[in-house]
This record gives sequence, structure tokens and C-alpha cells, in this order.
Amino acid sequence: MSTLIRNGLLCFEDRVEPADLLVRDEAIAEIAPHVTADADEIIDAAGAFVLPGMIDIHTHLADRIGNYDLADDYLSGTRVAVQNGITTVATFITETTDHPLEDAVACALRRAENNCYADHWWHLTPIRYDDAGWEAVERLIAHGFRTWKFYTTYRQAGLYCDYDRLEWILSKLSGRGIRVLLHCEDDDVLASVHLTDDTWQKPLAHALSRPPQAEVIAVREVLRRAERYDVALHIVHVSLPDSLELIADARASVQVTCETCPQYLFLDQTSLQREDGHRWICSPPLRSLYARRALAEMALNGAVDLFATDHCAFTRADKDRCRGHIPDVPNGIAGIGALPHLVYALFAQHRPEPLTEMARYLAANPARLLGTYPRKGVLAQGSDADFSICRAMTDGGPVRSSLADVHETYPGETSRLWFERVFVRGREVVRQNTLLHPEERRGKSVWPT
Repeated sequence: MSTLIRNGLLCFEDRVEPADLLVRDEAIAEIAPHVTADADEIIDAAGAFVLPGMIDIHTHLADRIGNYDLADDYLSGTRVAVQNGITTVATFITETTDHPLEDAVACALRRAENNCYADHWWHLTPIRYDDAGWEAVERLIAHGFRTWKFYTTYRQAGLYCDYDRLEWILSKLSGRGIRVLLHCEDDDVLASVHLTDDTWQKPLAHALSRPPQAEVIAVREVLRRAERYDVALHIVHVSLPDSLELIADARASVQVTCETCPQYLFLDQTSLQREDGHRWICSPPLRSLYARRALAEMALNGAVDLFATDHCAFTRADKDRCRGHIPDVPNGIAGIGALPHLVYALFAQHRPEPLTEMARYLAANPARLLGTYPRKGVLAQGSDADFSICRAMTDGGPVRSSLADVHETYPGETSRLWFERVFVRGREVVRQNTLLHPEERRGKSVWPT
């Protein structure tokens, strides 16, 4: 099967270039000003942009967190992804006391098989560090898993990794081509915060209970520990300009990348001050208006390596169930479907070619971080034929973060970016924002690389 995209405006990291693009089977076969080869299908993309398939490297799908199942499983989460030009989704497999890591991996792979519209990647989180636990980690590394996530908090959930243990982990992984993802909030700082029962009835209490210094201290400490080892770090969901400054200073001595999320660029604590503010509870929490504006300015100037969502959606009923007692409200918000639109909006206000920024921060850089570039993340001969044909419209449509029964994270937000067609490995899966073949679940694991 071959498809020829004619007259499109191809989006690369440094330019937009008019060209034709030829797809054969699952790969890009040729890019040229005028491709002369025959094709089974010819699509005229005149006036439209051809954007490489985007990647959300930070999502939580098909899992149970605390007492609640997540609202999005692999099927619904990858469906909203492809309908918005995201063709690869990275999500997590976490060991629990009931499910050793290798069993959890096997279970997740079974559940995802034939149940994903987008290609997918796995980050793993162990919680056992005895000999048997680490032997399992070693076997999974040998099997091809190369991104591992750890938390400097969540002691009660069994995820907490103290700084000494983290340093031990870094020493074990040093020089092995592994990337360590880190959720940075200092557990001692969080434990030192004490709020009254009356305060805990208001959503803003969530932000008060997770103060900015918890993130800043944790970022500083993990960067200090990492200086001694040949391990790549990735700091997830950075929410503060102070954290970005620490990361910038450390880049000369530490292999470190970082991400921020749309919620920290478009929302702030005023959302938590609403009567229904519990709907915006996430961790790290939404920050002050000043921090949001400073973070956005730094992100525009290249202080982050990529944008991701930390999509962790709960149903409306579950999110509302304990609204009167904030500690019991499930912690997370939806974001996958909003990611391209909000990143486009961010750069469209400040850059002449916002789609080149998207090609860099939502495609190429995430693929590099995962180690899948140039197979993924770029329009190039031999790369997987993951791309979208999109247009910048005059009138905007509503942003929809999830297709599940969840509260919309960005109510009233609109986007002028419209995805006419989306291709995953050469097969058109979306046309005019509609899934073409719901019965065809073509998404595959993209490991090992």
C-alpha cells in the first residue's frame, strides 16, 4: 500500500518546507519537491501542514491509583491521542505489593495488545530493592526497557525513594544507557506541613500542603546526587521557574532533561479557589499566577526540553465524591487531547512558525528522549509514517482533554488547530477528527529499540 501526499507544507524542527511525501507500507519512502512515483492513493494537501506524529511521554492509563480506577484505559486514551495528532503515547507500569514488577509488566502488555490506536512505550517503576527485586529489574533491562521512574515522595503509597536509595539506583544504572524519570517533591517538606481541618475542606489546601520549596529542594538534591554518575535524568512535570533555573545550571555537569505540562502554563491557583476547585487537584499543584507566567516565559525561551501532560484522569463521579475533604479527592487531571492545541496556542502568540516548535517539542525531542529518533518524531526517509495533515483555522473549536466521562481541565478553551487526517505507520486512522476504523487497533509497542 502506498500513499502520496502532494503539495503539503512539511514541518521540521527548523523550517516549514513545501514538498511531497510518499508512504510505502509503514514507512516514509521519499520526500521531494515533486515526487514522481506512482501511488495507490494521492492526497492533495495544498494549504495544509504535514506535522510529524507527536508523542506524549507522560500519561497514566489503565491503572488504579489509591481507591480509584483511572477514567481512561488504553483504548480511550490512545483514541483521544490519535484524534489530536499524537501517534505515540508513553505510559507507566508500576510494581505493587500484590503484583511483582515482571507480573505487572506481563499484565499490562496483555491488556494493551490489540487495544491501542497509537503506538506505545512503557516506563517502569519498581518498589522492591532487595536482591530478588533488583534481579527482576536487571531482567527487564535486558529485555529492552530503558526508562525507569522513581518518586521522592508518596511514602504511604509505597512509592517513596529516599535520596540515598536513589543514589544507589543511579550507581547501579550508571553507564548503561538508561534514563531515570523523577517525580521531585521532598517528602520531609510535605510531612512538615500541618493544616487545620477547616482548611482541608477547601481545594486550595492541596496547594498549601505541597509548597513550592518541596519541588525546589528535591530537584536540587537529585541533581547533586546525579553529578557522580553516568545516568541520564528526566525531571517530570516541572511546575516552578526556580526548578528550571536549577536544571539549567546543572546541565554542564549532569545529563538532565525536563518537561513541563500545559496545566502549569495555562492554569494557576485561581482554579483551586473556585467552588468546584477540587476538579483541578493534581501534583505538583497548580502554582501562583506569577510562577505560571515566569514558567511560560522560560519555556518559550527553551528552558524545557519538551511538553507532556501527566494525564491522570478520574471520572466526574470519583473526582466529586470526596469534594468536602480534599485529602481524599483523587489526585490528577486529564490532558492528552489538549496537549497539541495548548502548545500551539503558546507558541502562536510569540513565534512566527509555531508548528516548527511543535515538531521540536512534541515530536523530535520526545523521540530523542525515548531513544526512538529518527524512527519516530520526524518526517524523514525511512522513518515510521506517523504524521498528521492539519490546518490553522480562522474559527476555533473546543479543546477536549479526554473522551471519558471526566471534568474538562480547560473549559472554554478553544483551538484553531484542526487535524484533517492522522496516519499511524502509514495507515490513515483519523479523518476530520473522526476515527475511521474503530475496530482496527493498530498501536504497537515501540520497544526494544
